[in-house]
Amino acid sequence: MNEQQTQHGLYTPKLSTLAAIARVLSHLAKPAVLVNLSIGMYLHLTRLFIGSELLIKYIYTANFDAVFAIPMLLGVISFLPAWKHMIFRNTFEKVIVVLTGVYFLASVPLHIQTWVTQNTEYILVFPLWFSLVFLTYSSVLLITWWRLKVVIDD
Repeated sequence: MNEQQTQHGLYTPKLSTLAAIARVLSHLAKPAVLVNLSIGMYLHLTRLFIGSELLIKYIYTANFDAVFAIPMLLGVISFLPAWKHMIFRNTFEKVIVVLTGVYFLASVPLHIQTWVTQNTEYILVFPLWFSLVFLTYSSVLLITWWRLKVVIDD
């Protein structure tokens, strides 16, 4: 193989299956986190307006939570492969991204348990003011992730 063929991208080295999966997951991390944060913010904002009982009855159903767990789990799984591709502008951004990973990891069991119990009433444990805290915290996460650069050489 000559040097010119390699320079123009005619030769692409084969990736192992594991490396190919890691690359795909790296592409999915940022969108998965942004989608999850947006859905969470929608739910908490709606909870402030209509209350927990109506939210559980009409919006935050067991089916909704079971489906919501899928992109959350994807966000957790794709976090580590994407980590080495993230470019942080400062320490604050790095800390926020790490906190997001920990937060998602802690949240996944709550949402997956709905698959077993078919019940979303666990949110009644959290007081209504928690939604205000969540919205503030999630706004910082959302802005940080929106501005985060994930560079993957394809």
